[in-house]
Amino acid sequence: MKLTISRETLLALLSSVIGAVEKRSTSQILENLLMQVENNTLSLLGTDLEIELSAQTELQAERDGSVTVPARKFLDICKALPNDTLLSLSLNKNQRLIIEGMRSRFELATLPANEFPLLDNIPFDQQVQVNDQALQNALDATAFTMANQDVRYYLNGMLFDIEENSLATVATDGHRLALHKLAEVQCSTEASQQIILPRKGVQELSRLLKSTANQDITLQISNNHIRVQTETVRFTSKLIDGRYPDYKGAIPVNFSTELNLDRIQFRNTLQRVSILSNEKFKGVKVSLKTDLMVIESNNPEQEMATEEIDINYSGADFDIGFNVTYLLDAVNHLKGETAILALNSTESSVLLFDPEDESTRYIVMPIKL
Repeated sequence: MKLTISRETLLALLSSVIGAVEKRSTSQILENLLMQVENNTLSLLGTDLEIELSAQTELQAERDGSVTVPARKFLDICKALPNDTLLSLSLNKNQRLIIEGMRSRFELATLPANEFPLLDNIPFDQQVQVNDQALQNALDATAFTMANQDVRYYLNGMLFDIEENSLATVATDGHRLALHKLAEVQCSTEASQQIILPRKGVQELSRLLKSTANQDITLQISNNHIRVQTETVRFTSKLIDGRYPDYKGAIPVNFSTELNLDRIQFRNTLQRVSILSNEKFKGVKVSLKTDLMVIESNNPEQEMATEEIDINYSGADFDIGFNVTYLLDAVNHLKGETAILALNSTESSVLLFDPEDESTRYIVMPIKL
């Protein structure tokens, strides 16, 4: 193997695939990247056996070959070299990767390419075409409510609910739920399908989409995998094998009260009152009175905060408690000037949404204070 490549091109390739590589793995080969040169194309591939990222670029290579190299060290070397450095990469007789550029020279230990784990050929039976930025917005709108290391393993990921020419992304940690619906998608089959993309897969797919231009991409889906191919990067992830909760049944349909709130004012009030909330439970009490909302917090040091907001409300007095972090997360992810807070009782979940864009909805469960 022998080739010449610019630092910037190599750095872009490494940055595209490094997310699939574990920093510390029980298997040394999984801390490496597979590096292949064939037909004047350089390919880099990383995997943690759950997700796989590969990237490639065309160049003029003197000699083909393949090897695996330590991913983090390779990336750190590339980052540390000056801009516009032209790099020479080659394997010596001891199968060590030699990296030379300007007056620098590095020698990296390698492992054989034939030891690197590769995914078998995957029979994809469903294709969903969607705008990359629309999908990115859907991931951003819902990912923050995913569970993290929950024993209910199916919550440690995001549901993709695919129906005829529509896609919904759903995430929940059992205390709150986020839903975003995409209507302008094209499916290769009319069959509905639900898949659960694991947390790391969601994060890496989101990172990939941020680097793409406004264009349509295709989600290739099998029973166990999902794949997305962009111009230079291919993302593949295993799916979580499990049954996701009935999220539609968790979303109340009718509400006795709908409050039309200035979103920024509501957010800023919550932020101020939360300063003196209990650090562990982050509880705040929301009280409704005639034309008035009162938000209160207190903590074990007997400190307290209270703030009022004028609202259009004429029902009976009403008190409900929330984890303020969950409310703030939802309000911060809404985009419009107005937020609708829909309620039924002190013990039932509330719904938050933007009246100008009902494609995104947030459900927050109350807490006892």
